[in-house]
Amino acid sequence: MIILTAANKDISRDDHGKVYKNFSFRKVIENTINQATEFGYKPVVYDLGTLGIGKPFSVTDENFSTNGYYTNEPKKGYKSKSLFKPEMVKDSMLLDRELTVYLDGDATLNGSIDEIESDDYDLGVTLRKKSEMEGEWYEEHKDIVKYVNAGVIFFYPTNATFDFLDAWIETTDELGNDQMALNSLVCPNELPEEYSIIVKDGLRIKFFPGEIYNYYYFDEGFSSNIKIFHFKGPVRKYFPFTKFKRFVCEYILPARNRLVQLVKH
Repeated sequence: MIILTAANKDISRDDHGKVYKNFSFRKVIENTINQATEFGYKPVVYDLGTLGIGKPFSVTDENFSTNGYYTNEPKKGYKSKSLFKPEMVKDSMLLDRELTVYLDGDATLNGSIDEIESDDYDLGVTLRKKSEMEGEWYEEHKDIVKYVNAGVIFFYPTNATFDFLDAWIETTDELGNDQMALNSLVCPNELPEEYSIIVKDGLRIKFFPGEIYNYYYFDEGFSSNIKIFHFKGPVRKYFPFTKFKRFVCEYILPARNRLVQLVKH
């Protein structure tokens, strides 16, 4: 199994250019390398700029090189940050034709994921929590984010997968956003069940629970079965995930959230 990840540089900025304190892409990726090696997987890192480790992979957009996001916005105020992703995944899979787990540079392993290996799918994607798919922001951005978060994806090196990668590259270029393109290509009209499999254009797509394989719900609590952490945007503050932060997520935040709900009712 290949664990594929990438980043542009060590520091991370928000959409307004402010640097996230105490967050390091390189440290997250070094943890991914260590975890992958421990569990018997092959880590593959792509350096998209000045990260300092991994295989160089050129991204020529100047704004991405400086700020970590592109100038184009598929919707006003929504930044595209990973237009390189489909081409980079294809580049890696042409070199290593085995099950490839793509992780955003701010995502890292938290345990063995041997159980994802099976012969019943070509592409594995991670579903958002139902609680995430409601509210005004979601409705305004549903065409971009829909049901699937593009930060963690599983690829088997089948002919159907390579056909999908070509379609993903083309659709990302057309829409200006990799996640919007991914959702348009893989999502059915209705929210699929966890671990369900559908077939679209000959591609077998399996829907894994994001609460296990793409966890960025730190503000809502913590469970022991989380396999992949994703320290994206608003939850960068939880990296590094120390024992104290785990205690806060496991006990303090759930108690606070229950109290808030009681007050509301």
